[in-house]
Amino acid sequence: MPDRRFSDEDARRILALAADAESNVPAEANEGWTLEELQRAGAEAGLAPSSIAAAALLLERASPADRRYFGLPVAVAHAVPLARTMTDEDWDRLVARLRDTFEAEGRVRVSGARREWRVGNLRVTHEPTRDGALLDLRTRKGDARVFLRAGTAMLLGAAATGAVAVVASPDAPGLAAAAMAGAAGLVTLLVGAVRLPAWASARARQFETLADFAKRLVGS
Repeated sequence: MPDRRFSDEDARRILALAADAESNVPAEANEGWTLEELQRAGAEAGLAPSSIAAAALLLERASPADRRYFGLPVAVAHAVPLARTMTDEDWDRLVARLRDTFEAEGRVRVSGARREWRVGNLRVTHEPTRDGALLDLRTRKGDARVFLRAGTAMLLGAAATGAVAVVASPDAPGLAAAAMAGAAGLVTLLVGAVRLPAWASARARQFETLADFAKRLVGS
């Protein structure tokens, strides 16, 4: 058989039969991956073990809440693995940079080896990992959902009121009220929506700059 040659039609049939047979073979139970297995696989792709560990830690504590609402960004997060844990001096320099960047004093909290700087919904944390440390920067637009929900509710309410008014009488006072409510709802929705992409883009750039600063501090 090694010397036999198959026609294109036979080749297609053989491949189809092989694929069908393969699909009928019960799959082995997937017991999951350990962190060490992930790091070995990542090393083959040129990824540092510290990056794999940091990504795993970030995944474990990631919030289930979606970062987007109505397709718009309402939260920004950025995590970076560090080659070593920050010293007190490193952390103080980072906090100084954070205060300059966001023009806010913020609050510093230290719990064991974990450090945190926070102001409002903006939070920066640093905590050791087995291969170094993880710097996590995240924030969310606190009033974004309020504006978007309120604007949508006002538009839906105006549409319902307008529909009732049209059925009752096109000249009914309710139609004018519905139009005014709809306009107010549209303005509210636009106020909440228009500023979000620019806000998210600015925060992402700030986070990247701060992450680079932190990596230089520890020599990553």
